[in-house]
Amino acid sequence: MFHATSVSEGMGMARCVVLYRQRPIIAERTIEPGEVEGELERFSRALIQTAEQLQEIAQRVKEVLGSDGASIFESHQFVLEDQVFLDEVSRMIQENHLPADLAAQKVSHKYIRSFESIPDEYFRQRVADIKDVTTRLVDNLTGWSQHDSFSQLSEPSILVATDLTPSQTVQMNRQMIAGIVTEQGGVTSHVGILARSLKIPAVAGMQRATEIFRTGQELLVDGYRGIVILSPTQEDTSHYTRQMEQERELEHLLELDAAKPVVTLDGRKITLTANLSQPAEAEHALAAGANGVGLFRTEFFFFNRGTLPTEEEQYEEYLRVATCMGDRPVVIRTLDLGGDKKTSILEFPPEENPFLGYRAIRYCLQNTGIFKTQLRALLRASASARNIKIMYPMISGIEEFAEAQAILQECKTELEKEGKPYNTKIEVGVMIEIPSAVLCAGELARKSDFFSIGTNDLIQYTLAVDRMNPIINYLYQPTHPAIIRLISSTVEGARHGNEYGGIPVGVCGEMAGEIELAPLLIGLGVDELSISVPNMMKVRRVIQRVYFSDCHRLACQALQMGDSARIMKLSSDFVRAAAPELFVDRLSRL
Repeated sequence: MFHATSVSEGMGMARCVVLYRQRPIIAERTIEPGEVEGELERFSRALIQTAEQLQEIAQRVKEVLGSDGASIFESHQFVLEDQVFLDEVSRMIQENHLPADLAAQKVSHKYIRSFESIPDEYFRQRVADIKDVTTRLVDNLTGWSQHDSFSQLSEPSILVATDLTPSQTVQMNRQMIAGIVTEQGGVTSHVGILARSLKIPAVAGMQRATEIFRTGQELLVDGYRGIVILSPTQEDTSHYTRQMEQERELEHLLELDAAKPVVTLDGRKITLTANLSQPAEAEHALAAGANGVGLFRTEFFFFNRGTLPTEEEQYEEYLRVATCMGDRPVVIRTLDLGGDKKTSILEFPPEENPFLGYRAIRYCLQNTGIFKTQLRALLRASASARNIKIMYPMISGIEEFAEAQAILQECKTELEKEGKPYNTKIEVGVMIEIPSAVLCAGELARKSDFFSIGTNDLIQYTLAVDRMNPIINYLYQPTHPAIIRLISSTVEGARHGNEYGGIPVGVCGEMAGEIELAPLLIGLGVDELSISVPNMMKVRRVIQRVYFSDCHRLACQALQMGDSARIMKLSSDFVRAAAPELFVDRLSRL
């Protein structure tokens, strides 16, 4: 039995196919001055060829997964259109007299190293985009062709690879892929995203997988627990078969729930919205039954490009998301760069502790040009899409909120002078992710229209623990009594801090997507849960199977407890009693 990271739920059992074909090494060499024009032309032809290949792949993906799956390849096109990348390759050909294939490879490696240096896991996973498209470009320049053995599979198989590029993953015949095991990647990698979309069980981060396994060996992949079993026994096989039958039954039940309102058994309505990182994900959220977008991250605009996004570019993308969601609310978070999310197109000073430093609203308030460009785009989009809401991240108190609101007012005044319309009643909210904001919740509620609790940072800042630090990440406890009490205090401040009867409170951190914690959050008084799309159907089923009165009693009990583990067990037992089908054999050993 081997352990890895689960990136796509499900179980699969079949013989494996191990992929490890090596590309030829491009030798260091130079060209003659008279060959420069020919190499530039060769580079131009390869760009066109690569773009056409990506468009063809995107079209095939759209036929299988819809627009959401095809949107992954938009970022690939951005690399081919990145003027900084193109100019750098051309310069190496003209000034350094390098052949086009070697120049493209050197610039590609430079880009990849730059992205790999970003601490944030999500953006490190975007390295796959650059590797995929630049590798394809270099292959077209060298004439090397990879005939992937898995594209011609004659029977269902488990794929084992160092990594799978997005273009490889989407060209797989779903009927012939029983599971995926990779050495690299993670939950936010494209192989994980696409595997979940295709409902293929997948695990990642299994070191030396391509060395340990050999093509033809029988493997069992457990995408729930992140486990791979080599040569499963008859007992393993029987257990796997029973669980797959249970999974098919559960999937049918969840599909039936999707058409029902998200209401508790005693009539308490809960808004279930989606967390999105790119505009094209909105269609996928709608398909999963999302009641809107509770968190739209805007940082993607600032990565994988050489220039700052313009007001017009941002306006079009905000409008695109909001229009896709119809009249459902769309909460757009203003720029949350800094900390572990830095980009080469913006300057950040060196800091000993960037998580406590120059980031999010602090960066925006000191770089008003960038901030105003975004706010103007949001306001303009709100003229047509009146479902748009604005949310400020990392607000520590009333002063920062007031300063941000003053800048927003400046933008409104400018647009009025220019004769450009906007929604004069656009709602503005606060992301509660710093303990000081919780303590000022009453004051903030009097000035804002809604709260959204970012539990990821709230836990880290409250408990002084970095969950990415393997030495102390065991201290990262969502059910720590302090966290439960802070959430309760936020709801209390929101309810009584506003003279009009209070403002709504949502949760957009990972806690919202944990089925064991959803009733606890509801019992604490949370109105909205904003979660990742893959978790939506199970959370919906939990809500539809509980009474709000029972959730409230659960929360009251938790608030009296002083032990994280006891609170977690209390909440988990509550959900297991209400929706036992979601937990069938999940935690038992094979």
